[in-house]
Amino acid sequence: MNGSTANEIGEPTPSIPGPYRSPEQTEAYPLKQSLYRGSGGSGNRTHGLRSLTRCCSGSADNNGASLRIIILCFVALTLAVIIALAVQIYYGDYQLIPHGSVATDNFHCSVIGTDVLKNGGNAVDAAVASVFCLGVVNPHATGLGGGGFMIIYNHRKQKVLDVIDFREAAPASISISNDAPGSYVGVPGVLRGLAMAHQLHGKLPWKDVITPAVQIARTGFYVPETLFAAKSHLDLDEFNGKLFNWTAPLEAGQNLTMSELAATLELISVKGPNVFYNGSLAKGILVAVTNAGGKMTEQDLASYQAVRRSAQEATFADFNIFVPDLPSGGPALLATLGLLPVINSSRGGQGMSLVHILSLVNASENIYRQALRGIWGDPNFLAQKYEYERGEVNFGSLTQSASSHVAAVDLNDIYVSVVSGLNTWFGSQLLTNGGFVLNNALVNFGVGKNSPFPGKRPLSLATPIIAVERRRVCGRRLVLGSADMTVAAQLLSRLLVLDTNITWSVEAPRFQIADGNKSIFLEDHVPPLSKNAQEYLQTFGYRLQSLSKPYQSCNIVEKVADELVSHSDSRGGGVSSRF
Repeated sequence: MNGSTANEIGEPTPSIPGPYRSPEQTEAYPLKQSLYRGSGGSGNRTHGLRSLTRCCSGSADNNGASLRIIILCFVALTLAVIIALAVQIYYGDYQLIPHGSVATDNFHCSVIGTDVLKNGGNAVDAAVASVFCLGVVNPHATGLGGGGFMIIYNHRKQKVLDVIDFREAAPASISISNDAPGSYVGVPGVLRGLAMAHQLHGKLPWKDVITPAVQIARTGFYVPETLFAAKSHLDLDEFNGKLFNWTAPLEAGQNLTMSELAATLELISVKGPNVFYNGSLAKGILVAVTNAGGKMTEQDLASYQAVRRSAQEATFADFNIFVPDLPSGGPALLATLGLLPVINSSRGGQGMSLVHILSLVNASENIYRQALRGIWGDPNFLAQKYEYERGEVNFGSLTQSASSHVAAVDLNDIYVSVVSGLNTWFGSQLLTNGGFVLNNALVNFGVGKNSPFPGKRPLSLATPIIAVERRRVCGRRLVLGSADMTVAAQLLSRLLVLDTNITWSVEAPRFQIADGNKSIFLEDHVPPLSKNAQEYLQTFGYRLQSLSKPYQSCNIVEKVADELVSHSDSRGGGVSSRF
C-alpha cells in the first residue's frame, strides 16, 4: 500500500486531463507585437553594434595602434553592449523577455493587472487594480465589504518588503445576543489595505488603478460560473432579500452591469478611501448592518486602519516559505508543513502516494483542531478577554473559507500575493446601497486567544505565500495563496516535494477539513481523488463528504532564472496573463 503509484491515486503523469484549458492556453498570454519596429527596431541597434565592432577592430595603422586607442575602443564597445542589453531587458520584445505576470480568478482582471504593468506600474499597482476588478466580477467571493492579507517580496534584495493585514475587525459593541446576520459583520478592511499598499509601494496615481474596475462595472461583464454556483449558498430571509432578489435572475454567461458599484468605485477613485470610512458611503454600511440586527457605529468605521505585520518564515523542502503573521492562516500553514516529515524527506516522484495523502490529512486536521482550541489569535489582543455568557454567542468554528487570490510579478522582481474575501460565499449576505456585499468575518471568533473582543480581528485560515529556493538565487520562486491553509499545504507539497509543474499541481485533486473530527470534504473536480485513495482514508476512520461548488481556487506565478510562467486555477474560472 505504501508503494502505490501515481495511477493508483488518480494522478496521471504524462498528460493533464480535465475540462480546463491546456497549459499553452493558460500559462501565458504574451502580447503579439514587438515594441520595436522600423528604424527604431532592435535590428538597427544590432547593426550599430556590429559597426562599432568593425570600427574598433580596424583602428590600428600599419605601425601599430596606440594602446590608448585600443583601450578606448574596448571601453566604448563594452558600454555599448551594456546599454544595448539594458534596453533589451527593459524595453525588449516581451515574447522573449518576460516583463511580468498576473494570475487571478478572472481573465479580465488578470489582463487589467498586466495592462497596469505596461503603463509603468509595478506589481503592487497591478495587484491592487486586480483586486478592485475581482470585487466587481466576483462579488460572491470578495469586494469592498471584505478583508484580507498581502505580502510583498523583493527578490533582488531577498527580503520581504511588507506584510499588510486588512482583516475585518470587531465593532465596539461585539456582544451578540441573536443570530441576526448584521451581528457577524466585521468592519471591512479591503479598501484600507489596498490604499496602504498603494501609498507605500505603488507608482501609478490612485485613480489609475481603480478606473479599470469602474469601467467593467459600468459596461458589464459575463457572469462567471462561480458566481452562478454561489447562489446555492444563499438563505432567503427578511435580511438578505435585496441580495437574493439581485442574484435570483442571474445565469452564467449573461452580461451583468453594476451601476451602483461603479458609482461607489468612481467616488473612491476621486475622493480616496476616507469617503468609505467616514463619508457618504459609511452611512450606507451602517444602515445595512443596523437593519440586519448589528450594532456597528460611525466610530467603528472611522477608527479602522490596516496594520503592517511581520513576516513569518520557515524552511520546507529546501525552500524558504514566507507568510504573514497572525491573525492570518500563515502560522497554521507553517505548523502544518512542520508535521510532514514523511513528505519532506521524499523529494521527487511521479505523484502523491497514499501515505503522503494520509500524512497531509493527519497534519491538516491536527492543526485545525489546535486552531479551534484557540492557540492562535490577533497578536494585538492576547491579554484581553471578553466575558460573555455561555450560549450567548454562536462562535467556535472556522468556516469553509471563501476568497479570491491575486499573484503578481513585475520586471524588477517584486512579488505580490493578496488573498481577499468575504469570509464565506456572499459573506453576511447583506447587500449595501453602494452595490457591494458585507462580510461575516466575526463567525470565526472562538475561544482562548481567538475569543471575541472590541476591535479585535478574528483568526483566519487564509494566507498569501512566497516560496523561494534556498541555495539558488536564480532558482524557483513561487507566488501563490489560498483562503485555506489546508489547500496551501497540499499545493506546496506537490510543487516543492514532488516537483510537479504548476498546472498539474494546481489542478490536482484536493481536500478540505470539515470539522476537525475525522471528516473531510472532497471536490467533484477533474481529476478527482481516486477511489483507492478514498478507501485508504476510510480505513483510518475518516468520513468523506461532498463539497458543494464553487470551490476554493489557488492561482500561481512561477519564475526560474528569467523564465516566467503562470496559471489560474480552473476552479476559480480565471486565466492568467503575461506581459
